Amino acid sequence: MNTIIQIWNTIVKSNTFNFLVMLLILNWIINKFDIAGKLENFKSSIINSINKADEEKQTAAEELLKAQKSVENLDKEISEKINEAKDHAQKLAKSVIEQNENKIQRIEANVEAVINTEEKKISSILTSKAAKASVELAKNHIISVLKSHPELHDKFINQSIQELG
Repeated sequence: MNTIIQIWNTIVKSNTFNFLVMLLILNWIINKFDIAGKLENFKSSIINSINKADEEKQTAAEELLKAQKSVENLDKEISEKINEAKDHAQKLAKSVIEQNENKIQRIEANVEAVINTEEKKISSILTSKAAKASVELAKNHIISVLKSHPELHDKFINQSIQELG
């Protein structure tokens, strides 16, 4: 029995026994807290994260490619839009100039017509005044001639009667 106690003391004091006890405790802890399942879940979540990151990387690469393709001809499109805008502006400017020239021509024609009308009115007024002045001057001249030569008065009356009759 002494040898059994000595063997037992040697086993208890040896690292092998301590190691076996520790393995039993670890096995109990692993089973109790389901560490293997948790490690497997953690491993699965890491794999899922890596797969998701790969998918996002692929999606980002596709979007980058699309963006690069969309801006590939951007300079050319901008240049075309600028040229179209210049052409439109030139056409619009030409149209505005033509419209303004037409308006100016119409205004000049209207001004000329108004001037001609006013000239005719003034000419008519002046002619009328000149005719009145001439008649008045002739009347005054006849009256003065008749006053200075009364015999002409009878002569004109006789001539008028002869012309009437």
